[in-house]
Amino acid sequence: MEERTKPMWTPEELEAALATCEKTRDEYLDGWKRAKADFLNYKKDEAARAETLAKFANEALLADLLYVLDSFDLGLATVDEKDHARKGMELIRAQLEEILRRHGMERVQVKSGDAFDPSRHEAVGEIEAGVPPGAVAEEVGAGYLLHGKIVRPARVKLSKGQIKN
Repeated sequence: MEERTKPMWTPEELEAALATCEKTRDEYLDGWKRAKADFLNYKKDEAARAETLAKFANEALLADLLYVLDSFDLGLATVDEKDHARKGMELIRAQLEEILRRHGMERVQVKSGDAFDPSRHEAVGEIEAGVPPGAVAEEVGAGYLLHGKIVRPARVKLSKGQIKN
């Protein structure tokens, strides 16, 4: 005759062990879900960082080309309107400006009477002008933005008050 052995686990012990296993499983699953979400956020952040890096990778080169653009402006200021070389200089300057524009460079727009903004303007002097004191009176040197970031502020003269007659 076969002897009956006592079961190793009671139903209560099995239920307790199952509950412990389920709790451990849920903890691991929650941790895995958090790690997955963290990784997806990391990937998004890295993609955004890489995009920003690519946008501004040529910033120094483009900023240096602004001096060439300035030199063209100085050269054009000295060349007579009727000089045949002027047309060629204007075309080369326009090409250079278009290249800069295609790479995200744009000129800071400045008008007489604009409020002075130290984040976009560099004050280089004061003059009497027909605009309120402290406002931009005239632009002395062009400023430029690269994808909305100031690369070079516009150089401006500020108004010190109304012109006296």
